[in-house]
Amino acid sequence: MTEPNTRIKQILSVLEKEDILLQDVTKRLFNQSELSPTWLHKTLNTPEGIDRLESFTSKFSRMQDTFTDKLLPLFLRLFGEVPATAIDNLHRLEQLKLINHADAWVELRLLRNKLVHEYVDNTEELFNHLVLAKELSLELHDSFHKIKLKIHKSVAK
Repeated sequence: MTEPNTRIKQILSVLEKEDILLQDVTKRLFNQSELSPTWLHKTLNTPEGIDRLESFTSKFSRMQDTFTDKLLPLFLRLFGEVPATAIDNLHRLEQLKLINHADAWVELRLLRNKLVHEYVDNTEELFNHLVLAKELSLELHDSFHKIKLKIHKSVAK
């Protein structure tokens, strides 16, 4: 196996683990049928809730970083393309129908920064960020699996 294929295999393995962990913590954090700012306020008043929130934001950010910064350039090279900036790479994936909307991924990046680097004191604002992050984590999951399938098909040839 060539060096780039070995690296892609390593990144896919990392992303597979990150995906499983993100899905798991998403289920544990959003374990209510109805989510609301009141639910979040109650959640943040328990040590377990705080831990779940921290774990979710960390895993959400880590998987997004691995996907965007590590996998995408390798993926594009594998298919004979020249990687560019992260946003350009995302637009190319949108053209290839491997992600739904590149602009949503820009929002994902901004949301990641809000969750990780900003301490939101307003529970309702934090709630809105978290609900969006939950939705975007599903997009991240689906896109990862689309790309993984395309890579496996390519390597199998």
